[in-house]
Amino acid sequence: MHSPRSSSASAFLPQQSPLMASQQSGRMLPSPTSINFPHSQLPPLASPHASAHSVHLQDLQHQVSIKTLALQTLRSEYDSLLQKLERQRTKCATLEKKFEVTDVEINSLTDERERLQAQVISLEAQVEDLQKSRDEAKRQLVTNGAQYMKIVDMANQLQAKCADDRRKWAIEKEALDEKIRGLEDAMVAGVTGREPTTADDAQPSAPSSGAIRVLKVEIARLRAKNQMMDLALKTMKEECHTMQVTLQAVVNSGQKIQQAADTVIGSENR
Repeated sequence: MHSPRSSSASAFLPQQSPLMASQQSGRMLPSPTSINFPHSQLPPLASPHASAHSVHLQDLQHQVSIKTLALQTLRSEYDSLLQKLERQRTKCATLEKKFEVTDVEINSLTDERERLQAQVISLEAQVEDLQKSRDEAKRQLVTNGAQYMKIVDMANQLQAKCADDRRKWAIEKEALDEKIRGLEDAMVAGVTGREPTTADDAQPSAPSSGAIRVLKVEIARLRAKNQMMDLALKTMKEECHTMQVTLQAVVNSGQKIQQAADTVIGSENR
């Protein structure tokens, strides 16, 4: 009566692994006497054949009990393994998320490193340009310094020459003015000193008229020369003023170059 049930139960049992077999062998199985069977369902047998059948039936019931207990044990182990598998899956999912976050961080750090490397290259190029600018500013400063000293020397020489020329021209102008005044006085004295009264006195007056004309020509020449000297003196004054303006521009340029060089050197030292 219980044989088909035993065979159907064993058909649904999974194949036991050595680990499960070792676990099952270490467990204490309940004895057949501890399992309560409904003895009222079994009819009393008086013959030896019925007794053997009863023993066989009890053995089958015992095997069914063992199989049932083993099935329960396997189900419990299966549930435990499912729980462990679920925990492992959760851990794997967590690790995968961490790996994804780590990959994103690695990519971000790689991009940041490349950006910093590009920035370092750009800064190195800027430093090199600043060094070249500093060297060029130093060379320009030395060149401008030499030119400045040369221009200052030339300006001093020109100013000294202008002052000397002004003194000479002032002396010469004063002498010319004095000579002009003397000639004018002589001409006035020659005209007013004699009055021709007779015909004999008219002939000596002819040389006086010629002398007056000569004096007038000399006076005109001296005045023209005086005007030329005044014009030359004015030109020299303008040239001196232009030279002073140029010198001041060179001084300002030298100061700007010096400030630029000091700025470049100061920024490099920092």
